[in-house]
Amino acid sequence: MLRELREIVQRVTASSDLNEAMAELAQQTRQAMLVDCCSIYLRRDDEPGFLLAATDGLAPEAVGRARIPLGEGIVGLIGEKEELINLADAQHHPSFKYLPEAHEDEFRSFLGAPIIHQRKTLGVLVVQQKQVRLFEEGEESFLVTLAAQLATVIAHAEARGNLKSRNWHGMLRGLAGSPGVAIGKAWVWRPKVELDRVRARRADDLPVQHRRLDKVLHQVEEELDGMALRFKESQAGESMAVFEVYQYILKDPVFIGLIREEIEHGWTAGSAVKRVCEKQIAQFANMADPYLRERAADIRDLGQRLLTRLIHEDDGPLALSEPIILVADEISATLIAEIPRSKLMAIVSAKGSINSHAAILARAMGIPAVMGIDHSFELLEERQLVVDGYTGELLVEPAPSVLKEYRRVIVEEAQMDELFATVRQEASRTLDDVPVSLLLNAGLSADADIAMNDAADGVGLFRTEIPFMMRDRFPSEQEQVHSYRRVLTSYVGKPVCMRTLDVGGDKQLPYFPIVEENPFLGWRGIRLTLDHPEIFLVQLKAMLRASIGLDNLSIMLPMVGSLDEVRVARRLLDRAWREVSAETADEQGIIRYPSLGVMIEVPSLLYQLAELAPLVDFWSVGTNDLTQYLLAVDRNNGRVADIYDSLHPAVLRALQQIIDAARQHARPVSICGELAGDPIGVLVLMAMGYRRFSMNNSNIMRIKYIVRQSRTDELKKLLQEALSHQHVGAFKGIFGRYLEERGLGGLLRAGL
Repeated sequence: MLRELREIVQRVTASSDLNEAMAELAQQTRQAMLVDCCSIYLRRDDEPGFLLAATDGLAPEAVGRARIPLGEGIVGLIGEKEELINLADAQHHPSFKYLPEAHEDEFRSFLGAPIIHQRKTLGVLVVQQKQVRLFEEGEESFLVTLAAQLATVIAHAEARGNLKSRNWHGMLRGLAGSPGVAIGKAWVWRPKVELDRVRARRADDLPVQHRRLDKVLHQVEEELDGMALRFKESQAGESMAVFEVYQYILKDPVFIGLIREEIEHGWTAGSAVKRVCEKQIAQFANMADPYLRERAADIRDLGQRLLTRLIHEDDGPLALSEPIILVADEISATLIAEIPRSKLMAIVSAKGSINSHAAILARAMGIPAVMGIDHSFELLEERQLVVDGYTGELLVEPAPSVLKEYRRVIVEEAQMDELFATVRQEASRTLDDVPVSLLLNAGLSADADIAMNDAADGVGLFRTEIPFMMRDRFPSEQEQVHSYRRVLTSYVGKPVCMRTLDVGGDKQLPYFPIVEENPFLGWRGIRLTLDHPEIFLVQLKAMLRASIGLDNLSIMLPMVGSLDEVRVARRLLDRAWREVSAETADEQGIIRYPSLGVMIEVPSLLYQLAELAPLVDFWSVGTNDLTQYLLAVDRNNGRVADIYDSLHPAVLRALQQIIDAARQHARPVSICGELAGDPIGVLVLMAMGYRRFSMNNSNIMRIKYIVRQSRTDELKKLLQEALSHQHVGAFKGIFGRYLEERGLGGLLRAGL
């Protein structure tokens, strides 16, 4: 029956609204199982019980009317016990509840299975027959399997279907892309040209096609220059670095050369753009690393912008009469730039994550953003929304009482922003005069924030992968020198920690493909670069050359799991330093031997800290990966993301072990995961003894303010109090109250 099961799931998934999905499900299940009746009962948040949502066999007029209260009837019993029930004659069961409007008198045998999505019972799937009999084991398995398969489909269909009612109000959940709250009307944007809908066509006039390409390249380059200039003149000036990535791609001779090759092979200019962009999009989209996966959106946006210029004339800037909440399937940095800042209140996107350029720009501009909302956006057009960028929640047509509360939050937000701005030029020190370093996580210019943030004490993590990803070959030593020098000169007198190449099975290079069943545990990071010292040495030499006369470079090794990896890497760094020093002996400036550190993200390193200390100069804890590896949880997997908890007891014990070992062996240690930018997380870490934190630009100001309002002696006492409790929520509760006592309760939005 596997084929029937697959067909049922596919047909329900294709349905456009909840009612259609349920009707299709009942009909197909009845036919597949050869039963006399199939019914679906759904439990809705606004109703105390199970409602007959669809049936093929009971009275059609009972749909939407017949209700079974919680705890009553066999359906209610299934929902309560969360398990299958198989009865030969249901009418003799003590929990049987007669529904006169359903006309089910003639049905005797009963088989029902709960429909459960993320530990929540959504409904009950029931099949019935007129004859008295127990359903067979194979029929039980089929119904349970079908209910499990359909749980996610029904959950999504319900969210989409409910929106068809203009009177519906409720909440959709996505990812928190940029902090803040906004209230306004939805404005749904659709691209004029979609890359995958353009048909590839042949051309005979190759010179004409080359001229068309030249024209649109010039037009789009001017557009991007104008966008960057507008951002430079605005308060979001640091965001113009995002557009440098688009300009970099547009001027990349390799990228443009690939398009011209397609034209030479007989394709039109538009078809050539489509073919090249789709190949690069596929390359990035298949990567497991969420930051690099988002670069596919950049290529798609640039490709669609080029195609729009090739197909349509410019319609001029977007005309908006009032401020809007931008809603789209996928939001690009250039789309945000086309909307006047005074008219853009927030963004809501179906695709994208916290690493997308839309989210990065939104954070830099102070605009709330929610990413990854899964539903049909045309149903949101002109509807009132509340965008909660703290929790990732989108409220549709909220009740007046809810609106009132969120308006209060918006006023409080403005006051807090003014408060945080007062410490921009102040030292990052606690009330008991303990210095704390606040550093940036960054990557090329795509992560922006480079060279523009005077509030940061340096760069704690600079990702070096992007220059390698955007080419059809390994970048030369001189090309890497240029990239690294730009960053190092932006932070003269401040430390810059560069992570060596961290690519592998989950971050494939187009010219160096790797196929693995489990890329997270595969050939990546230091494992790959040590197997290819010719690649590793070129990168080390480029970093050293870029640091001449600046003395602010430190180098960090990713995915270290053994001491031998560190020893081999140190020998290669020694060799690179000797060779570059000899080659530049006659040049102005000397090369300081850089500090060498490791990322602690592989759990095996926790048990080798004493032996590791003599081999390195510092440690940096990547709490994101360390948490995932310790808990065996992929936080980007919606089915288990709620298990991911950076304040899990196992994670906290590991962090305490690391800082204790750092003190014992006199090794500087920093935190470069998202926990460093979390208000409660940074308090817990400070209580443990951590004093160096690296985070995204959007978190620097609020964390600095929190640091300046805290006392480490008080935090240590709170840590001991939290450790004495047995439940996981103790840390959030105890340290949350500490924030509230200092007037910073507004940072704790999860409980709103």
